[in-house]
Amino acid sequence: MYPIRLNLMSKKKQQYAKRIMTMGFIKNTLAVIFIILSCFAIFAIMSQVFLQSQFAEIALQSLRTHTSAGKINVRVQKINVITKQATAIQKNYMSWSPYILLLANTIPEDTTITQFSFRTSDHMLELVGSSPSREAFLKLQDTLESLPQIETVTIPLSDLTKQNKIDFSLSIPFSF
Repeated sequence: MYPIRLNLMSKKKQQYAKRIMTMGFIKNTLAVIFIILSCFAIFAIMSQVFLQSQFAEIALQSLRTHTSAGKINVRVQKINVITKQATAIQKNYMSWSPYILLLANTIPEDTTITQFSFRTSDHMLELVGSSPSREAFLKLQDTLESLPQIETVTIPLSDLTKQNKIDFSLSIPFSF
């Protein structure tokens, strides 16, 4: 504000001049504030455009990363499922070769075995075959009972009544 130096003016005109100067000051102050606000608005709009473009690039990169990581995760999950299945199979695996070799070496030459199977649920050994005579059949019983895995071999009486060519089917308790 400029001090009024003219004393020749009437009081009314002096007050009017003061009001005009005050209004001019307010008008200039508002113009400066408006210019500052306009500069901030322009800066905010430019910042918004820049930040939106940066966000779009980050979102696109994140989407690309998520998609490729998702594909990798799917492959890893498939491999994990296969590995779990293989582990389950390996846990249930039992090496039958020693038992088969033991039986093959134990059975007398004159006795023919046509089928043998292991039932692990019942701990049984099933033998199906034929012997040329009762003596060969009893020899088979003795050799099987000599194995540490077999306690007793029960032969059906109907098989013992035959003299020659004895076809048999035996279920023998077997410890694994």
